[in-house]
Amino acid sequence: MKKSVSKRIVGMAAAVLACASLVTGCGSVDLNKPVSVVNDENIPFGVAKFYAKNQQVIYESYYGSLFGDNMWNQALSEDMTFGESTLQSILEDLQEMYLVNQHAEEYGITLTDAEIGLIEDTAKQFMEDNDKEAQEAMGASEAIIKEYLTKYTLQTKIAAAIRAGADTEVADEDAAQRTFGYVYISTAGSTDESGNTVELTDEEKAEKKAEAQAIVDAVAGGTDFETAVTDTERKVSSASYGKDDDAGMDEAVIAAADALQEGETSAVIELDSGYYIVNLTSAYDEEQTEARRAEIISERQDTLYDDTYAAWLEAATITVDDQLWKKINFDESVSIATDTTTEDTTTTGDTTTEDTTTTDDSTATDAEADTTTAE
Repeated sequence: MKKSVSKRIVGMAAAVLACASLVTGCGSVDLNKPVSVVNDENIPFGVAKFYAKNQQVIYESYYGSLFGDNMWNQALSEDMTFGESTLQSILEDLQEMYLVNQHAEEYGITLTDAEIGLIEDTAKQFMEDNDKEAQEAMGASEAIIKEYLTKYTLQTKIAAAIRAGADTEVADEDAAQRTFGYVYISTAGSTDESGNTVELTDEEKAEKKAEAQAIVDAVAGGTDFETAVTDTERKVSSASYGKDDDAGMDEAVIAAADALQEGETSAVIELDSGYYIVNLTSAYDEEQTEARRAEIISERQDTLYDDTYAAWLEAATITVDDQLWKKINFDESVSIATDTTTEDTTTTGDTTTEDTTTTDDSTATDAEADTTTAE
């Protein structure tokens, strides 16, 4: 089951509360001073810093061990570091959050009493669990946390309402999937100790082709495809394809699969990179067809949201206080606290979104409240 709206809210709140104090803050800055303005609505410095520091927690917890202390200074291009790129994305995320919120009324989206209560409890708990040093380091106040969680929650619900307007009718021929097993015998060269590519000789390539032909011959002689492949100490892989979906396969492989009846095996398919043999396991794979149907619907929903937001963005007036924004950075590392508590709350409301479970005219929503003390 997908997470409910409230679970997604508090999934973010878990990151919000999984924070710790820094050695220093970024100086004394009015948390309510606008770092960006979206159609005359201010994005407070505190909200921007609070969100940025939470993203820092997430990135450092996932990638810190891989890239080390210099992670944020890794160059992505000649003129941009990983840290600069991440901060630019964070700013755009914040602007999107505020801009989408400005269209809540168009979709009849409001917060439920339970959602408001959860947000208030989360903000209060954070302030109780963290000292002033940690609060300053995160750009946090109770009002800032409440604003951030309110905006985030509404954005999630509005986005779901937009996506709900997508066409969910998918014709069978558009979703239908055929599934085949295959084995691929590569003729690519190897790399020597010096890092140089060593190409196969014509004789070695001929041996690879003979191995592929031996599998085809074994199947023709009555051996099942998987056994014929595993007898060569290779493994059978599987792929599904359909209309506008080639499973990332070369067109020659798809053409060969299209020519097969269920259970049949192709001849050796010769490509520049090696040899394929395919065996059609299902001419109409119901499970994969339904998965593709869901994928098509999701793609339509994504496109509808993206197009809707793009139109709003084009019509919007957005400004940024560059000097103030530069005060938000990842110079100081953030530690993650580990103690958490979970509280379950069930709410009923009139708004149904993609992340809620609907029963008749009511929406059942489970809410989890995570509180973590900063270290």
